[in-house]
Amino acid sequence: MTKRFKSAGIAPILILFVFLMTVVVRVFDLTSGKTADEIFARTVVSQIVIFALPALFYCKTRSDSYFTNIPISTMQVSRVIFIFYALAVLVSGSMLIQYGVYAIGGSAYSVSTTGQEISAISRQSGFGYVFLALGLLPAVCEEFVFRGILLYEYSQYGKFCAITFSSLAFAMLHFSLSGFLSYFFCGLVLGFSFYVTQNLLVNILLHLASNIFSIYVMPLVSQMILGAGNVFFMLFLIGAFFIFSLAMFFREASIVYWEYAVGDAKMKISNHDTKKGRTNGIYAISEVFLSPVFLICALLFIVMSLTL
Repeated sequence: MTKRFKSAGIAPILILFVFLMTVVVRVFDLTSGKTADEIFARTVVSQIVIFALPALFYCKTRSDSYFTNIPISTMQVSRVIFIFYALAVLVSGSMLIQYGVYAIGGSAYSVSTTGQEISAISRQSGFGYVFLALGLLPAVCEEFVFRGILLYEYSQYGKFCAITFSSLAFAMLHFSLSGFLSYFFCGLVLGFSFYVTQNLLVNILLHLASNIFSIYVMPLVSQMILGAGNVFFMLFLIGAFFIFSLAMFFREASIVYWEYAVGDAKMKISNHDTKKGRTNGIYAISEVFLSPVFLICALLFIVMSLTL
């Protein structure tokens, strides 16, 4: 079956639709409710309407076999070590950014506060609601859109543009100036991990683990850091752990790529043919990051971050 539409025509429309729907949900506060059950139910519906259904429709309009371009496979034992260090980099790097901003005089990006509020709500409805509505479903839906679709479609401009664009879009969609760097960093790690493991399931697990950590563990870590009286010393410890994890993360990634090179493992991601001429180098960067859709999304991010 041939493609029904070219990705260059509708991939930007997908991300713009996601941004606009998120703006509507935020402006009209559609995920609020009188009870915890109502809040979680609305959150689940919002995730499905904003991410899942548009992404499925997009895949269907591309071709009947489009899902074969999104690599999802069983977990390989040899990837477990890489996944462990990827999660360590994801968590420690995010914490380092958040509390680094706080230490130099900014406001602490309050994942910890959010986590405390959610934990209080979860005691009314149980862990299952939090796990589904704020852990698993966002991990599946967001990874499907930002890594499964966007990385594949924008890989025609090169891996640098693909990972950077998807990471920026992922960060801007949260509409938080204080949390932008943290979300952007997480997007970079997730994007790189996707290219290394060739498996979207790995990204979903990393995203899920990160969400659960932010909700249940981050409040405790925050109390320890802010209550220690010496934020810089705690940042030193987190920074040391981050550097060690990052070194091991790249070491394990090099081992995986070596396995691809010698033929012990097969790269499953369908390689987009990188466009020639105006989509190489600086031209690719300008075409992606100066596109009308990207500029509109950036404008929405600035306006929403300053007004909400």
